[in-house]
Amino acid sequence: MQQLLMLLLDNVSKMSEKYEKAKSTGEDYDFYVDVVPFTKYIDQQLNHLITYEQSILQLQYMNKQKFDLLISNIESLSVECHFKRTSRKLFNEKVKAVQYDLSYIQRNEQCL
Repeated sequence: MQQLLMLLLDNVSKMSEKYEKAKSTGEDYDFYVDVVPFTKYIDQQLNHLITYEQSILQLQYMNKQKFDLLISNIESLSVECHFKRTSRKLFNEKVKAVQYDLSYIQRNEQCL
């Protein structure tokens, strides 16, 4: 699971980079060329993470609602990062929340 968490954290950083590029150039990414393949790739990682759901829910500060929100935020970030019209404030808040939760799971994985 450690590799998966590191991969997800890395991909969240890539999402931030994609978002900044879309904002700075003022151009959206192509939906079928860029967005669809990237979201499918992220969905595969999330499906893998979901297989660890029961162990993750054993952590002290994690519950079903928070886990579901984590998955939902990563899914929406994987799409929103490709579009210039995405709100910077909301995007950055989601990124921070996702990074915090993934880091928390990563730090406490040995407790599982």
